[in-house]
Amino acid sequence: MRSQRFMLLVGLLVLPLLTALGCSGKHTVTLKVSGTSTSEQREKISETAKSLTDGNSNYISAYHMNDTYTVNVGPVMDVEAFVKQIDFGKVTKVEDRTIYVDLNAKPDAEEPAATDPATTDPAPTEIGPMEETPLETVPMDSASEEK
Repeated sequence: MRSQRFMLLVGLLVLPLLTALGCSGKHTVTLKVSGTSTSEQREKISETAKSLTDGNSNYISAYHMNDTYTVNVGPVMDVEAFVKQIDFGKVTKVEDRTIYVDLNAKPDAEEPAATDPATTDPAPTEIGPMEETPLETVPMDSASEEK
């Protein structure tokens, strides 16, 4: 519990410091990753997030509380492109520059390739003109005739 408070304090102090040093919040994204349980998972998320930033000079701050790991990382110019590169967990929501990820959910399955024989339609068959067939008249019995 004490270490969680310390990490929260560090996270709350580091972000304003980075902003003061020119690491503007307008180029920062916040990842809120739920379902983290180990420090190895959190370390991997941090490294992945840092690798997705734009340019060679990047910055990161993070803290962990309960099962949610919050990572502030930048610079990120295109949030949508950043989101598309997230391969850990499933992105459940994006609000402005805050990205919510469920670590335990699997990403949406990709569409199968068009060359996959199990998912492609068979070759189209030729359809010719329809033959005309005469309509058959069926006599009605007297009980069902309209009066």
